[in-house]
Amino acid sequence: MNPNIEQTSYRGRSVPSVRHAERSAGVWYPNPASALILLPGENGEPAASLRETVDAMREEFEDAGLLPNPLRVGGIDEADEGDLAVGLASVPGSTHPEAYRLEIGSVVRLTANTEQGVRHGLRTVRQLLAAGEGLPYGLIEDEPATFERALHLDIGRKFYPKTWILDRLREMSELKLNTLQLHFSENEGFTFESERHPEVMSEHYLTKAEIREIVAEANRLHIALIPSLDSPGHLAYALRHRPEWLLTDANGEPARGALDITNPEAAAFVMDLIDEYAELFEDSEYFHIGGDEFIDFSRFADYPQLGRYAREELGIEGGTEVDAYVAYLNEVARRLEARGFVARVWNDGLYRDGAEQKVELKTSMQIAYWTKWDRKMAAAQTFADKGHKLVNFNDAYFYYVLGEHAGYVYPTGEKIYESWHPGLLPRIAEGEPQEWTQPYPPALIGCSFSVWSDKPEAQTVEEVAAGIREPLRAMAELAWAGEKRYGDYGAFAEICRAAGLRG
Repeated sequence: MNPNIEQTSYRGRSVPSVRHAERSAGVWYPNPASALILLPGENGEPAASLRETVDAMREEFEDAGLLPNPLRVGGIDEADEGDLAVGLASVPGSTHPEAYRLEIGSVVRLTANTEQGVRHGLRTVRQLLAAGEGLPYGLIEDEPATFERALHLDIGRKFYPKTWILDRLREMSELKLNTLQLHFSENEGFTFESERHPEVMSEHYLTKAEIREIVAEANRLHIALIPSLDSPGHLAYALRHRPEWLLTDANGEPARGALDITNPEAAAFVMDLIDEYAELFEDSEYFHIGGDEFIDFSRFADYPQLGRYAREELGIEGGTEVDAYVAYLNEVARRLEARGFVARVWNDGLYRDGAEQKVELKTSMQIAYWTKWDRKMAAAQTFADKGHKLVNFNDAYFYYVLGEHAGYVYPTGEKIYESWHPGLLPRIAEGEPQEWTQPYPPALIGCSFSVWSDKPEAQTVEEVAAGIREPLRAMAELAWAGEKRYGDYGAFAEICRAAGLRG
């Protein structure tokens, strides 16, 4: 990005805001003859993937009565007044895959490093035109402040139909959100079809054919999908027919949903499920393996067989119960890494103060940092110092828990917009802040809003969609812009209306 570019009113007419712009005299308007033009690549033809991206966005322009003429291929010198020319080319000063550049004169020229950037640029043009004011001549150079801007959906405890998930993908695309995490297994349900272990499935579930439709739409919209299969905890539903695979304490009492990781047959069962969904999501980069709330992490000593397993079966000299747990997570990560995935885990059970352990978590594993309600939970900086990347799942701002269960209150767009920024992490117990300021450290790769279906009957799927709409917009704005641009939330909400966002 060119640091000399001044901020202008461009940033106030799209969501998320344009980060860098300059303007000059004149305004570009599409006219009845205006068309989208594909600029040729090095071989003289535009890439097929570029054509697919532009074709998809062209439908949205047509629906709004804009650029209704057939798509053309040609050089910039063949463009006429009112045309919008689109091509793949390096954005000066940026290697970011989502960066794009708009040169606005009698013709608008959009260039981007990738097709994803092209989609973002076309989305910006579409929103800037929504108010019917045209685009002031000048230059826009834009890219997000954070690499990942995500939505997490707990579909394990509540069935969300395919059409609802597809609608969320399209809403995410409007906001330039780029990652959807599907959490399909919980203590109360399992909502993905399993051909290998059909006994794990809930009554209502997404078929593999439906999941492939979701994958295809996400790919079309350049949104990454992350499957989330939690283990060794949160497996009560998947294990409901195999109680002998549950971990028991020294008194023989089973821990709810906790896999007996010392049992090779039980561990193999979970590994087989992971393999099944790794195949289904073979194009995904990440796989979330859970790791949270396995047991009460302050009571590892109640499960002495874990320590014996670490010492006698894993060969860890002086190994502890914690070592068995971490070694299990590492083994799952290795299995996924062999398939090309990066494994992710929740933070709450890892590097806890006072925990005795010999085994270190693989540094390749990324951390979904959601809470530090217990002072013994590791600080975000601890993970960064150990070489882990981190996604900010701040539960105080981003946990939309159905029924407002466990003391949560539905988050609002106003709260997020007025007081959050990408480096604001969950508070330490007793309310101490935990915050990274700009420039954010390389360890921080993004943020995620989360829907948790604790009380599935508390809201209909339509109510969930309506309830998360404004919070998602606020997160999308701040995660892209990296700062609060408007005086208050009311001003931002007005921008959302002017940009023609759906809903």
